[in-house]
Amino acid sequence: MTVSLRFDALRQAYTSGALTPMEVAARVLALIQQRGDDHVWTALASPEAIAARAHALAARLGEIDLLPLYGLPFGVKDNVDVAGMPTACGCPGFSRMAEHSAVAVQKALDAGAIFIGKQSLDQFATGLNGTRALGGHCLNTFDPAIIPGGSSTGSGVAVAAGLVSFSLGSDTGGSGRIPAAMNNIVGLRPSVGLVSSRGMVYNNRLFDCVPVFAPTVAEARTVLRAIAGHDADDPIGRMTPGEPWSLDARFPAQFRFAVPDRLEFFGDAESERCFAQAMRHLEELGGTAVRMPFAAFREAGNLVFESALVAERAASYGEVLDTHPDELVPEVAAILQRARGYSAVDGFQAQYRLGALRRLVRNQLEGVDVLVTPTVPRPFTVKEMLAEPLVLNNQVGFYTYGVGPLDLCALAVPATLRADGLPFGISLIGRAGEDGRLLALGERFQAHVQLRPGIEALA
Repeated sequence: MTVSLRFDALRQAYTSGALTPMEVAARVLALIQQRGDDHVWTALASPEAIAARAHALAARLGEIDLLPLYGLPFGVKDNVDVAGMPTACGCPGFSRMAEHSAVAVQKALDAGAIFIGKQSLDQFATGLNGTRALGGHCLNTFDPAIIPGGSSTGSGVAVAAGLVSFSLGSDTGGSGRIPAAMNNIVGLRPSVGLVSSRGMVYNNRLFDCVPVFAPTVAEARTVLRAIAGHDADDPIGRMTPGEPWSLDARFPAQFRFAVPDRLEFFGDAESERCFAQAMRHLEELGGTAVRMPFAAFREAGNLVFESALVAERAASYGEVLDTHPDELVPEVAAILQRARGYSAVDGFQAQYRLGALRRLVRNQLEGVDVLVTPTVPRPFTVKEMLAEPLVLNNQVGFYTYGVGPLDLCALAVPATLRADGLPFGISLIGRAGEDGRLLALGERFQAHVQLRPGIEALA
């Protein structure tokens, strides 16, 4: 029996009695088993635990209107804690058993979701391409020769392939958007502090966040509304009790959207054509394009890896260099080695420069409603990525690296399928707190382009 895991379809099936949470959970496990060792999962919840959760939800069917994520199967990236499950970050020597679930995970459970398992990643969430994994990586849902995107690799692939309804990942420099773009789904990077990040293994505590992967913008909004909120124990939380940021903000009918003055596609004419098409769609929706200097955006992104900001990774998990060096992917080991070479003075200088860049970009965004970029400049093959892992990984993040350090929020939205059948997507980028506005424009854009999400686009 084919079971759609889309939000509205499942909710209707549950309320009509056509399906039960037990049947959906069993179908999900059967699909995962049929795929075999696809490297999407690092650990699955036990069938008994999943069945028990489904039975408990079935008994609460009368409360479905109070549970916005009722009966929705979901997965969690393996650098985010789930109680009773190991958090390994793709490194067996680092693995630890989580006693408590991350706040965002617990909120998803409280909203009625069914946890299925932990999902694969570029080791320690250090990479954007999806190949930095021990023992093999999961495959792009459209073409196995193309990178699946990272670092939330399994999270993006699982949603696109219809294995779960949504996933929770992590995003430092694009990890919540690149896998979405590479697999034709939505990736939502919320403003830092909107969703608690407690319970995550951090790369950069001040701009790491928990992103949402979902088939559509509307579904991502439903998840975000469920997991957002005040966390009294989150030291960088912005939300205060009773004063949530509006996730239902409107976006103006007539608007100005900024486009980088330097558009880079690394020689790929098809991606350039697709972005021009997406700009025309935005103009049809009432937008007027203006050019915005992009140098400061790029410099802020480069600070993530090319300044003392990278030293925070050594603080979070650098001990594996000493205890389990043979279990590190070479690129990750190299980054940790470099991270140990910075001084406290270097750290302060990087923070000062980042503060100046934040001010500059805020000024550049004055008078525009949204910044629009490609999410990924071009598709990259696995073969070429493995041949030049550092150079090409940096190219993957050309448009995404700057969002976090600049304290912005972003929404990666599918735009079209290229002539070669691969997905192409754009990113809508806004100031901190403008998540609701981005969601409003994202929904309008998706309704306009009429592209089915994930592998549904191939049907």
